[in-house]
Amino acid sequence: MSKYKPGETSEAVTNRKNAITISIAKKCELINSISYPDDIFASLNIRGIYISEAAVHKWVDDEKGIISYSWNTARAEHNAKSLKLLKNAITNANERLAGFKNERYEKPDNKAETNATIKLKKENSELKIALAEVYRSYMQLVERFREDQLIDNAIRTLVSRPSTHTRKTPRTGS
Repeated sequence: MSKYKPGETSEAVTNRKNAITISIAKKCELINSISYPDDIFASLNIRGIYISEAAVHKWVDDEKGIISYSWNTARAEHNAKSLKLLKNAITNANERLAGFKNERYEKPDNKAETNATIKLKKENSELKIALAEVYRSYMQLVERFREDQLIDNAIRTLVSRPSTHTRKTPRTGS
């Protein structure tokens, strides 16, 4: 027989449910405190300076007393009010941070830097091609040297051997 009757929930499940609701409220409060990109918490894993809802749900920070939870859990009926406040906090924070988007917090759109990068990539490509040509030339020289050595050794062998076909010339005269 089960410990709980139908409709009853264990204390651990109820505590987890309440902890998630409290965490959503704390996340809302913390996100509302963000005014500048430097205010973004290190434990909140985001790309650039845009705060996504998914990143906030995954956000865990023991010091701040916040836990992660699934997307579905955030949308549970008992979290509806807290979730609405959290979504508003995220939207407002992103609007505040939007003004910093083109500053030092994101990749610079500097045309001179882009041109320099393109120039460096082109130069790198040219250097790779030149290196390949130097290597090919080196390998050809090595092969020719080996070939020349073989020919020289063969000639030396032929020259140093006594000839087996010596001609005897008839002697004439007394």
